[in-house]
Amino acid sequence: MDYTTKEQFIASKGLRRLGLVEYIKGLESKGLNKKEVQAELLVNDVVKSPRMLDLDYKFYEEVAPQIKWL
Repeated sequence: MDYTTKEQFIASKGLRRLGLVEYIKGLESKGLNKKEVQAELLVNDVVKSPRMLDLDYKFYEEVAPQIKWL
């Protein structure tokens, strides 16, 4: 399913996931690579543990191609 609006994404995945996806997309637009993005997530306490970092980043990689509003 492609998400053309934030509302569709929130209804399907939730508000927390929206914030995570937008944050990671913003870091990537600044030119950071995957390892740098993951480091930023840990340093800024966006994720609380390496295990959640792995789960959250895998979620992002899964849904990023489906997001059309960014």
